[in-house]
Amino acid sequence: MQILILGLVYILVLLAQLTFANLLSVYSIKPDFVLIFVIYISFRFGRLWGGVGGFAAGIIEDSFITVLFGLNALCKTFVGFLVSVFPWRITGRATPDAALLLFLAALVHDFLFNVIYSLGSGTGLFFIFFRFALPGALYTLLFGSIFHAIFPGFLKFRYEHI
Repeated sequence: MQILILGLVYILVLLAQLTFANLLSVYSIKPDFVLIFVIYISFRFGRLWGGVGGFAAGIIEDSFITVLFGLNALCKTFVGFLVSVFPWRITGRATPDAALLLFLAALVHDFLFNVIYSLGSGTGLFFIFFRFALPGALYTLLFGSIFHAIFPGFLKFRYEHI
């Protein structure tokens, strides 16, 4: 039942990504709602579900977007796994730790995605970082924080590492 609910929520998130994200685009930088959903799954259920959820979400997203097929799946799988492996108790407060981790995960995702996407084009790493990765991560963090304000506890860790 829980997987069915997550699947339905993912369909809504994907529809928001494919429609509203383009409307919210600023200088071709868009928030990544699917990545926020993958990070939520990783926070809530741990590294296995984060990786599997990241792969499933990425491969479905790749089927709608005309970039390198599998690139979203690779990046979201990596981030979904990485989020739950990262030592997330940094400040001792749940919300700032989760927000910092959301930002770092979005930064890693956007940097990895854009580096692989621009291979062979001669684009520099600093340009990719400051033009795409950093603004995209900040924009994703903004919407993740808005979701957290609307749904309190959204960025709360529920999975404990053993």
